[in-house]
Amino acid sequence: MNPNISQLLVKRYFVTDLLVKANKSFDESAPMNLTFEALQIESNVFAPQDKNGDWEVSLRLFYQGSEKVNSPYLFRVEIVGFFNVADSYPKQNAEWLVRTNAPSVLYSTVRETLRAAMASGPFKALLLPAVSFYTEELKAIINKKKKE
Repeated sequence: MNPNISQLLVKRYFVTDLLVKANKSFDESAPMNLTFEALQIESNVFAPQDKNGDWEVSLRLFYQGSEKVNSPYLFRVEIVGFFNVADSYPKQNAEWLVRTNAPSVLYSTVRETLRAAMASGPFKALLLPAVSFYTEELKAIINKKKKE
């Protein structure tokens, strides 16, 4: 399979907040039971202010702990990215492309940033699962906006 260049162009991204803390109450003899549902993920998308501007996307992911969850680390990370949509991409679908793909690009970077930081800690590093930001609900919202 030969991949194609994405119609979403990554201009730049950077980490704006990073905290990784070893969880002192982590019990290494008990199973680690941090679930994806315990993570909090927030994504914000800001449309370009002018015709040639960038889409700004921020992604914040954090887990601050719970007495019921045995996790080796507590963490918080925020990343901001700037993106363009290729001129050849249909304008009416640009928002959907950005809202589904830009957070995915940033999430991959967040996963690796957290894994690298945790690798220097006292416990085994967590590898967060891959995720998709595509939802039928998002597509319905975008389609409704197109009709307005």
